[in-house]
Amino acid sequence: MKNSTVRFVFTGFLCLSFMGFAENGAGENALEAGFSQAVITPWRGLSLAGYFNPRPNEGVLDDLHVKCILFRSGDTCGGFVTFDTCKIEAETVENILLRLKRSGFRHGNGLIVSATHAHTAPYTSTKRMKLTDPGYMEILEKKTVETVLLAERNFAPATLRLGVANNNPYAYNRRYWMKNGKVTTNPGKLNPEIVKPEGPVDCDIGVLAVEQNGRTVAIIANIVNHTDTIGLSLVSADWPGRLARTVQNGLGYDLFVMTLVGCSGNINHFDTSTDANQTQYAEACRIGKGYGEIVLGQLKKLESLEVGTLSVVSQDFAIPFRVLPKKMIEDAKELLARVPARATTGDQTSEGLAKGDDQVLRYFAERIVDYPSSFKGKERVYKVVTLAIGDRFAATSLPGEPFTEIGLEIKEKSPIKNTWPVTLAMGYCGYVPLAVSFENGGYEIQPCKGGSPREDTAARMVEASLKGLRQAAKR
Repeated sequence: MKNSTVRFVFTGFLCLSFMGFAENGAGENALEAGFSQAVITPWRGLSLAGYFNPRPNEGVLDDLHVKCILFRSGDTCGGFVTFDTCKIEAETVENILLRLKRSGFRHGNGLIVSATHAHTAPYTSTKRMKLTDPGYMEILEKKTVETVLLAERNFAPATLRLGVANNNPYAYNRRYWMKNGKVTTNPGKLNPEIVKPEGPVDCDIGVLAVEQNGRTVAIIANIVNHTDTIGLSLVSADWPGRLARTVQNGLGYDLFVMTLVGCSGNINHFDTSTDANQTQYAEACRIGKGYGEIVLGQLKKLESLEVGTLSVVSQDFAIPFRVLPKKMIEDAKELLARVPARATTGDQTSEGLAKGDDQVLRYFAERIVDYPSSFKGKERVYKVVTLAIGDRFAATSLPGEPFTEIGLEIKEKSPIKNTWPVTLAMGYCGYVPLAVSFENGGYEIQPCKGGSPREDTAARMVEASLKGLRQAAKR
């Protein structure tokens, strides 16, 4: 694989100490922050992504947003852009960065662009053009450019505080060893065949607070969990939207709140030991409120981030697609010949795969048969962007939905104390399972149009992230 690495080093990003910040005011070594957001809620009837079947939206539970927060010192800046959508394609990121460049924004290489993975948001995939509305995508891209440019115009002196809560009570590993010796994703509540979860849960919730004029004006949280609690056909930002509202209500004003989703490809909110209904808007509200309260509680414990350098490392990361086993293709052809297509009602999800729903099985069989002609021998290249503030904080972008073990390994081996993996970032490559997961089974190993990363992708992704982090740490 050929990697072209471009490194941008932002010196003087923060004062050497906050005493220095007070003395220098808005001098050349002072940090500035700016942020903005815009509503990207779709019109009624536009199909929602997240499941195997499209669902024309029937109304709005809460608004979707594009959000941007930028940091600047002197002439250099970098930051985050998030969308309350299921994914963001690499092509869309490229379009947005090109539009920004044409508008005079010179810092596109310093942006980590990601999605919150809301499953009650419109299709934005260039691979599902029959369902992705070009008019909506034009609005989304234009509003994103306006949001970033407004954030740039909103720069004002700022200080940062950082902390982490080791408390994630709403996350569960959704892959379970079953009594038949195989792994099943979302096997169903109170399933007597469950033996134990296949893997761990990352319980860390990172919190970064931005302060201006003596008050907290923006909060960024890094949380590991799937954003799929609602179902049905109503638009919602899911629990990240309710988290933001909880924090705003707790502090008594509408500050900027952003969620960056960590490695949660094999994590969700379903507690299989109960029969509670966990697919409803009330669940999004419960989880969002709970996460919001954790963030609010952590604010009292945050420590000043006293550093002097922001490093940005951008590198190309190639992901080859899988070569499917011949038996998998033959079995899929046999199923298609045996199971006729029929109309279905209700959401088609991974639970249907676990239950053996014939139309869900047919859905995947069609994609297995189509996959070799579409993806065999091909690869896609994604940007892996690493932002590091001194030796105490870093964020690294990861495309698609990596398993949580990938994030845990990056955190453990990172040379920077508080490292945040940011997933669904700079493009979508599908699920990124561990190599052993392909032998164990489960929904996430099924090939899809978004791409099915080769079996060694997890290990290579960890190394690419660590490479960026090591380079950033040297600054």
